[in-house]
Amino acid sequence: MNMRVKMSSGLIRLLCIFPVLSLSRAETVKFDFDLRDWDVDFLRPTVSTKTLCKSKGNIFAPCGGFASPTARELPFSIPQENLKAAQLVNGQYPGPLVEAFEGDDVEITVRNNLHASGTTIHWHGLHQRGTPFMDGAHGVTQAPIMPGQNFTYKFKAEPAGTFYWHSHMDALQQSRGVKGPLVVKKRDEDEPFRDMYDEEMTVMVSDEWRDPETCFKVDGAMPGNPVCSDSVYASFNGQWGDGTEEYPYPLLTVEKGKCYRMRWINSGGNAENFIIDIEGHNMTMISVDGADVKPVQVRSFNIHNGERTDVVMCADQEEGFYKVTATYDYGCTMLEGKAFTPPGFHPVKACKWYAFIHYKGTKTPLPKKHIPWPPHYEEPAGTGGGSRPKPVEGEEFDTTLRKGWAVAEPLLDEDPLDDEPDLRLVMNVGLTGDTSITAEDIPTSRGRWYNDIEGQTRTWHHPQTPLLHTKGQCGAEETPFVTIPENVTTVELVINNLSPTEHVMHMHGGYFRVINFADFEWCSINKTACFVMPQQLNPCPAEDREFGDLAHKWTNVPDFRVEVGKYPFRLPRLNLPLYWGCKYNEQKDKKFQNLQKPMYKDTMSLWQRSWAVIRFRADNPGMWLFHCHLQPHIPLGMIMAFNVQPNQQPPIPPEVPTSGECPVWSWANVYEKRAEHLLKLAALTRSVYPQSPADMKKQNSRMESTLDSEEKEGEGAEPRKRTDYFFSDFLP
Repeated sequence: MNMRVKMSSGLIRLLCIFPVLSLSRAETVKFDFDLRDWDVDFLRPTVSTKTLCKSKGNIFAPCGGFASPTARELPFSIPQENLKAAQLVNGQYPGPLVEAFEGDDVEITVRNNLHASGTTIHWHGLHQRGTPFMDGAHGVTQAPIMPGQNFTYKFKAEPAGTFYWHSHMDALQQSRGVKGPLVVKKRDEDEPFRDMYDEEMTVMVSDEWRDPETCFKVDGAMPGNPVCSDSVYASFNGQWGDGTEEYPYPLLTVEKGKCYRMRWINSGGNAENFIIDIEGHNMTMISVDGADVKPVQVRSFNIHNGERTDVVMCADQEEGFYKVTATYDYGCTMLEGKAFTPPGFHPVKACKWYAFIHYKGTKTPLPKKHIPWPPHYEEPAGTGGGSRPKPVEGEEFDTTLRKGWAVAEPLLDEDPLDDEPDLRLVMNVGLTGDTSITAEDIPTSRGRWYNDIEGQTRTWHHPQTPLLHTKGQCGAEETPFVTIPENVTTVELVINNLSPTEHVMHMHGGYFRVINFADFEWCSINKTACFVMPQQLNPCPAEDREFGDLAHKWTNVPDFRVEVGKYPFRLPRLNLPLYWGCKYNEQKDKKFQNLQKPMYKDTMSLWQRSWAVIRFRADNPGMWLFHCHLQPHIPLGMIMAFNVQPNQQPPIPPEVPTSGECPVWSWANVYEKRAEHLLKLAALTRSVYPQSPADMKKQNSRMESTLDSEEKEGEGAEPRKRTDYFFSDFLP
């Protein structure tokens, strides 16, 4: 197998280190994704990964076929408390690495072999310039790939950087396992940091959930909060460990004397962030969200849900095992028995998780197991050189508050941004609707999140037909989106968070620049009281206070038993609104904006009761989502879209899945396209539901009769609206 094949098909896994060689120029790389239902141990869904073999053409698939089992245990051997109904691509978790060079053509065929769920795949961070219909957003750029169907995504590998792919069907599939890394490399001669490292490794960190159906699909007893604890387990490359024989620590293996480009990806579900630090090893940050930055030495970095951070780490210490820690600092403020737990939340059982840098060939013993749970919580320790790690130096990179945004700047010097944008919009994010709670309602509430553009307090509902397919002109009455005028190039968006909850906002279709950010020390991570602070009691100036929904008051919340250390008490019921924020005030806050060297981002943390100001270029025609990336907030509607340059959007290819009653704007002959789709569907249905020759003849006759009658009805008439025609029309 040549190195190009090996690199294009490598699987993300523990000890996942990729050779860095100068390879050929642009080409087409193809991958096969086989999506199936699995029963796995959710703490270690796979223990081994199959090598991908080159099959027909330039397609890569697991050696031995798609059915090669990689599950850790047979389902009946898994402890009941760990058994998870997972959905895995190619039988592994995380899913296969998609790797290409910048400018390559990528083709990925997704075969949906799930029992009962449709799916779409989003390529998180890729701009999809010229191919907005390949963005993989359910209800926006396509309809689902239904069970038994397949669809091939085709797009350019642009820009270069560290990204990942994940299901964009709903809030659950990603946490069931439908996600994996995506790396677009620059060729050696174009890579500015090539001399800094010898090899690469990719590390995905994520919180892990045995039952995301319960934890993410419905709201908690306190409006806007998840039902489950904020965090219990987290994994490095799909593996959680406590040092026991059953669950050993995840290891990241290095060779002494080599330097590594570590591509860190936060592919989490509910946890807002992880702070990453490595004992005894300095790190140099070189890229954030795929965008190169001027190298800066860091001792730790905070990576929020959906963000990516590239650092260079050199294995220049004494051999041994060195502790790697992922800390969910927000979770630590609610640690069971040690911290204040806000009403409506469960106490957190763990907020730190561990892996180890493993020096290859070391003869030192493995780190001993630790107790991960309170009240006897303890941290593990390294061995060999890792038992006495040297102090590390550098910045603590964290963009939760304003000062963090000054740590890094774009690699290339550019002209400052214009003083004024072409268009300025204001977005309020908050919770709306009836949030009253009775004993019969618990643990769910009826409130919904919203992204409010210019006074439109609307929560997301899927349109009848994907937004891009109609440019939002049909069946989208309950779907919030904003059409950017064709003559607008730069858009400034002011975002006010009118809630006591952090959000992590992600933009599809391009980068934005963060030019201003609130700096409310009175509401920092260490000020837990900020979460439950009524607006009348806070330091925010009265003129800057904005309510999310006056209906959200303490009177809607039952008495809560709160524990601080060993001292439980009942939180009194107050008739005070909790959903408010300290909004951006242009007269006072504009002076702090950074137009000189703001970072490029596609994902950012929006702290509770806070604000941010971003700029983006509206020059990529398409329908692009802007939404909170925390999975419990997705089914509750914290989503909106930007309709960019609708007159220049490319036609929708006929093979892109669509649905609903609205015509696809670029399909000139609706009936011809519908017939083509029905013929393909009928063939698919026959393969999924085997029929006798008589049944097949009867069905074909029925289909031909239907199409003939529709053609006659359509002669000389205006095209009718399409109808939804997945499986219902031609099942035997």
